[in-house]
Amino acid sequence: MTLNAVNNAALTPPEQTPPLLLRSWQRSRDYGLSQHSHHAPAFLEQQALRHTQQQYANVLHHLNTHLPLFEQLQHGRRCRLLFADAQGTILFSAGDPYFGNKAQKIALASGASWHEQHMGTNAIGTALKEQSEVCILGQQHFLATNQGISCSASPVLSPNGELLGVIDISSEIGEHSQDMPLTAKLMALALENALVMNQAHAHWILNLAPDAGSLQQPWSGMVALQENGQVLGANRSARQWLPELDVPALLNDLTQGELTPVKQGMALLSRKPKLNKVRHSATIPTACAEPVLSEHERSALKLMNSHIPLLIQGETGTGKDHIVRRLHQAGSRASGPLIAVNCGALPCDLLEAELFGYVPGAFTGGTKQGRPGYIRAADKGVLFLDEIGELPLAAQTRLLRVLQEKTVTPLGCHKPEAVDFQLVVASHQDMTAMVEEGTFRQDLYFRINGYTLTLPPLRDYSGREFAALLQQLLHTLAATHSPSKRVTLSDKVITALQAYHWPGNIRQLKQQLAVAIVLADGDPIDLRHFAALPLGSEQTLGAEHTTALTRAPDDLKSITDQLIKQTLANNNGNVSATARQLKMSRTTIYARLKAIKPS
Repeated sequence: MTLNAVNNAALTPPEQTPPLLLRSWQRSRDYGLSQHSHHAPAFLEQQALRHTQQQYANVLHHLNTHLPLFEQLQHGRRCRLLFADAQGTILFSAGDPYFGNKAQKIALASGASWHEQHMGTNAIGTALKEQSEVCILGQQHFLATNQGISCSASPVLSPNGELLGVIDISSEIGEHSQDMPLTAKLMALALENALVMNQAHAHWILNLAPDAGSLQQPWSGMVALQENGQVLGANRSARQWLPELDVPALLNDLTQGELTPVKQGMALLSRKPKLNKVRHSATIPTACAEPVLSEHERSALKLMNSHIPLLIQGETGTGKDHIVRRLHQAGSRASGPLIAVNCGALPCDLLEAELFGYVPGAFTGGTKQGRPGYIRAADKGVLFLDEIGELPLAAQTRLLRVLQEKTVTPLGCHKPEAVDFQLVVASHQDMTAMVEEGTFRQDLYFRINGYTLTLPPLRDYSGREFAALLQQLLHTLAATHSPSKRVTLSDKVITALQAYHWPGNIRQLKQQLAVAIVLADGDPIDLRHFAALPLGSEQTLGAEHTTALTRAPDDLKSITDQLIKQTLANNNGNVSATARQLKMSRTTIYARLKAIKPS
């Protein structure tokens, strides 16, 4: 046999080799590498290494925060977790210290370059070149000096889809388990999601998945959005959805915290957990601090953290859903999902299927894959049932069983599944009166009412509370309607706004502020920008009221009826639009319209 034949035989990869390895071995030959040469890796100088690590500081920070995931999945195994940049240079190393000491001999140290051009076929370099998950075991390495280890690597992509580097798990050849490639991929996905979640200037986080049970999982789609719906970044799964979605238009159809069908899956919109400071200013002369949890809210949070159900009562528009989001973010289940369900908006014929889920073939018209249902989607998180008084008695009975047994049985199935969620319910109706009338089960009422948090109407806010709310709303609205201009209110306007009785509560105030910001167009907001309200008039300041909406009502029901009629007229008789605007169910709208006598 000739010397060339011997060399060619030595450069032949193992039998039954995947095409990816064949390509990598060929590239290694083309680089001029010799399989049995003692090729030392290239190293960055310490100053250059520190500079590169500084450039990747944000990535390395989030990688450190996810180390517990690696330690949990690979506890007790002799392996190391590595991160290499897009040039194949190791910037981060953690894991078993014994393997780490031994790994120094084969250059698994920070600063070492594992680009294919330097080290031949290897998990880091080949994953970068192929931009795909790679597992290189023992003799599959091109250089014989590297064949004592086995490695699995997964690329890490930036929120813009650019290649940032790779996550690698390396071990001795006999220690590499079958779950290490999955761990590398999970770490890469977790790192990508953290980068998307923490995009600068992000206001919304949009989750996308084929079904509700897959939402907010590492492999589900995640998109960071500005408040106007502009995409700031997305993970690899979400980028497969984006070409088919008009995200700004979709944002108008989504309600924060509520599951919404979209294309061939489900969408869930949530606020970014930690908002960045906005660059513009929404100024109120009255000094006021950032809103914090009230004493009653702190009590509610303490009880929620002890798994006691919470009932929130309050008029329409008092911010019940906003309070739930604040309690969720501050509570012990902040890392779990918040699943908000408007019970009155669920179709009667599909209500139980939506709540409790169903298996494939459970009923005609169901999806082939079945649905997990809202209750199972809330596992390890918070389930918020808004307008719970709208639940039919049959659904109340099933819900009571779920709460008692902590299990849910999907439609078409006889096997219960364990669920773990914190329950929060809300209603603008008098629940005790509903119990007395027999329209709401008494045993369920006692089960959901561990603690009652009553939200005051806007007309009962103190001066400081009202000013604090204005500050918060203006910051939010200015980002959408006046991002480059200063928004200011005079003391006169603040006094007039507080004097008005606000039948639509916070929801109505927010809408009127949005209109005023647009009309002011950067000028100081004054009373003329609230043309739809009699601000500054004698009626507002306590004299005889002359219109139905400004006249002091005899009771809450008359306020609600007048507000429904006015909103319905503004929406040209569209009941669905009116229900969405008032955050009321269509059932309630129809019932009140039927009860209102013609004028």
